[in-house]
Amino acid sequence: MDNIKPNYKEILTREPFYEVMPNGYKAHRVVRRGQKVYEPVDNPLMRVLTQADFLRMYYPSGHAINDPLLYPDIVKKNPENGKTYVQPIMRTAFAFQQVITTKQRVHITGNDIQFELSGKVGAESEELQKQLDFTTFRQGWLDMDMEHAFYDFTEYKIVGDAAIVFYFDEEGHARARTLSYMKGDTLYPHIDSLTGKMELFARKFSDYDENGKFTSENIEIWDDKYLYRARRSVANTKTEKVIEKIKDFFGISGYEIYYQEPHGFDRVPVAYHREPYGPCFMASQQTIETYEEAFSYFCENNRAYAFPIMWSRGDGVEFKPDEITGAVKYIEIEDNDGAAGFLEKAEVSAAFNAQLKLLYDMIYEQSFGVKPPELKSGDLPGVAVKLLFSPAIEQAIHDSQKLQPFLNELVYFVCYAYGFEKNCQASLLNLSINAWIEPYIHQNDSELMTNLATGVANGFLSRQTASERASKYSRNDEFQRIMDEELEKRKLDAQFELDKMKAETNEAIREAKATARNGGQDVNTGNGKRGGRTTDKWGNHEGENNWEQYNRTH
Repeated sequence: MDNIKPNYKEILTREPFYEVMPNGYKAHRVVRRGQKVYEPVDNPLMRVLTQADFLRMYYPSGHAINDPLLYPDIVKKNPENGKTYVQPIMRTAFAFQQVITTKQRVHITGNDIQFELSGKVGAESEELQKQLDFTTFRQGWLDMDMEHAFYDFTEYKIVGDAAIVFYFDEEGHARARTLSYMKGDTLYPHIDSLTGKMELFARKFSDYDENGKFTSENIEIWDDKYLYRARRSVANTKTEKVIEKIKDFFGISGYEIYYQEPHGFDRVPVAYHREPYGPCFMASQQTIETYEEAFSYFCENNRAYAFPIMWSRGDGVEFKPDEITGAVKYIEIEDNDGAAGFLEKAEVSAAFNAQLKLLYDMIYEQSFGVKPPELKSGDLPGVAVKLLFSPAIEQAIHDSQKLQPFLNELVYFVCYAYGFEKNCQASLLNLSINAWIEPYIHQNDSELMTNLATGVANGFLSRQTASERASKYSRNDEFQRIMDEELEKRKLDAQFELDKMKAETNEAIREAKATARNGGQDVNTGNGKRGGRTTDKWGNHEGENNWEQYNRTH
């Protein structure tokens, strides 16, 4: 079967984000047990949510409690003149969404992305070359600033989706850039439903003039070979750079292509991820709105009773104000039955306090957030810390599994782009690199280092693995540095032994020569005869000194 290229009629279309409606909940027929019937078609009603709605949820200024249409102000009418007055109500919005988002983003980006070589072990020279190539890859990850790009990518937890696009700059260096609605981009991925392969990707953004007025709408489109740029201005007029209309080619009316160049990759150079359920705080959104409404009523009640209300009884009650401040200084009561006082302030009921507390706790629990506990002692052991932050750790593990395909795409594009830049593309692409997200856990660093050292000392953990796990303190080529230090130490030890052997050999030669001159007598003992004549312990005849000759020859 011939390979047929998909025909995209509508590039600027995608599946929207939804919110399930309760219509039709359990509204189905009743049957007897064992009765065989056709299962009814039950398509739930969905309310479409836009990414602009997600931004309104994220920023407190856009919360529903601040909308006068949803929560109207108090309208009062003056009976004397008939005029209508609007009394604004207390509106209190909280940034729970930002707190939840920050916590989840930190737990998946607090540690750098972890890498290790996988696959079969080959010859020593081959393994050494792989280690060098692996070091090159990790250097490329740093040079392309992928850790920062990955952190920016986690904005998908706010707006539902994000992408990282790879490209080569004017100097031929490999680069990466994050795209998301937070940065003004609307993303349109076109993915094969069977293979999951990205076949085309589009990004839409707008241009504005210095007065904030909309000037044009732009589209960037990537396929497996080219990067296209198209524009639709306000007047929809042609420019000098127009080379062809995108309407006939892509089926988008009004846009005109003004740029088309090969992007330099063998596939669409975009790694994309979408969260179908929307932002990470979506599960707590309704509880947050209920909490803000209840707290606003609480503040309104406090405002109503903020100043005490005075009451008086009897006809002879006269209030005497202060001449300077005008405040009531004292009260004269002429009537014997007269009295005056203040109404007692209404106390908040225990039930209302329990409601606020329960809503507050559920906001964090539904989003797997953890409120920082109050510690009354010093450092906690690792197990205790993990138990305290168990919900956050579970969410981070859940996110790391969902992001694994996205992470594999990042590794491939870094190998491809940085390998092309450094002229080692085939070597990097041939590496079997296992990459994963290590969720950030509050822990005692000394305990971690002790565990690593214990593993190495007991022989069930290699020094290389320990070096990789201690990435907070190690450099990109830390294990290579350890090997270099070990090699230098061996060289110094070998040189020391060589110098020692050389010194001992020279000393033995010297002693042998001295012994030969002494007629076989040990140079260290002396007291012998040389040539039939008596010598002293140094081998000298009477009146003879051989040290001058020894000094000349040594």
